[in-house]
Amino acid sequence: MSSNSLLYKYRFEILLFLVLIFSFGSKLYRLEIPPNYYFDEVYYAFTAQEMAKGNQHAWQNTGHAPEDLAYEWTHPPLGKELSAIGIKIFGNNTFGWRFFQAFFGGLGALLIYLVAKSLFLSKGVGLIAAVLYSLDTFIFVLSRITMVDIFMVDFLLLASLFVIKYARTRKNLFLMLAGLFAGASMSIKWSGVYIWIFLAGVSFFLIYYYEVSLSESKDRSYIKSVANIIPRMALAFGVLPLLVYVATYIPFFYFGNSFVDFLSLQDAMYGYHGGVETHHPHESLWWTWPLLLEPVYLHYDDLGEGIRAYIYMLGNPFIWWTGCVFFVLGAVQAIRKEYPPLIFAVVSVLALWLPWAVSPRKITFLYHFLPAFIFILIISAYFLNRLWNTNSKFGKILVVLYLLVAAGVFFYFYPITAAVNIENYKHEQYMWLESWR
Repeated sequence: MSSNSLLYKYRFEILLFLVLIFSFGSKLYRLEIPPNYYFDEVYYAFTAQEMAKGNQHAWQNTGHAPEDLAYEWTHPPLGKELSAIGIKIFGNNTFGWRFFQAFFGGLGALLIYLVAKSLFLSKGVGLIAAVLYSLDTFIFVLSRITMVDIFMVDFLLLASLFVIKYARTRKNLFLMLAGLFAGASMSIKWSGVYIWIFLAGVSFFLIYYYEVSLSESKDRSYIKSVANIIPRMALAFGVLPLLVYVATYIPFFYFGNSFVDFLSLQDAMYGYHGGVETHHPHESLWWTWPLLLEPVYLHYDDLGEGIRAYIYMLGNPFIWWTGCVFFVLGAVQAIRKEYPPLIFAVVSVLALWLPWAVSPRKITFLYHFLPAFIFILIISAYFLNRLWNTNSKFGKILVVLYLLVAAGVFFYFYPITAAVNIENYKHEQYMWLESWR
């Protein structure tokens, strides 16, 4: 086989490899900047540092932190434990605090490729989804700060991948793996419960559809058929997620805390999130998130002589705003054509977004939209791949132009998402909307 034939045969794999190099490289480059705590790192990074030291207060809600710092106990510990591993490996420095966020952020490009490819049975959809993921500044920023949302996204992608694989193969192993990673997502933040509930519901529907609705057996009663679902669902989305969740608290128990103390801590966590009343200048309502109306201002540094550095948690506006259009198109087509993969992607967005409208948490931010946004990227990739596969060069040109514009916008906003030193007067050119100021 000629070299040209090999290149053509493995073109998707080669392009994916290049995307992954960019995905990992962009997130790791200058990861140590800024060289100090910023935004919620005063909670997450500090707590991870104390975990790395073996300080029992890092797993409890009883410790007293130094001034301007605080122990982060209001979310489950898995994300902070991952950061603590980074500190153990690379040292107690900004690179160590943020390494696993960057690693998971880079890895997400591969995971979204696998999910999109498996969902639509198309390497093209997977590759475009990976490119969009890698070019989004929102994901970029969340991969470079000691927060925990990017961990939850990777576990969401893994859980979704195994649900899709179960739908394709009906192998119970995939069902168990889906429950395992759904449990991991809950062990990052309690909002992972939305992931757990949704994928448990999808899995129940799939088992019911395959083993009850399509069953040709005349010997098994309907009640027995439904009852046969319960043990698998209980194990996959009951026992396994609970075991994962409790396992993340092993250090908590190691330091002598009882199960009653564990339950008391969970109650305190719920009380905290339901009782937060203090407002934040960059909080935003759930319905504004897809429109990118309120980014989160994370960092500002005045370096003197008119030079400043900024970090905004701001999505790539071209990808986000066109993504809204693709989502509406996806919802319409999912209803009209009843295409299961597209239905799953559209319902995933709604299931991971709309619960925030009734969430007991009163103060919400743009980053709470991240799990739902992942599926908007997949829907966008689906339509772009369809356009690519039209019998017209014009379709391919449009897709190439779309990706080039997405890349251009990514690099345009790079300075204010990566704390690059800029002249102060240039700040205004990035404030496309008044609400971004």
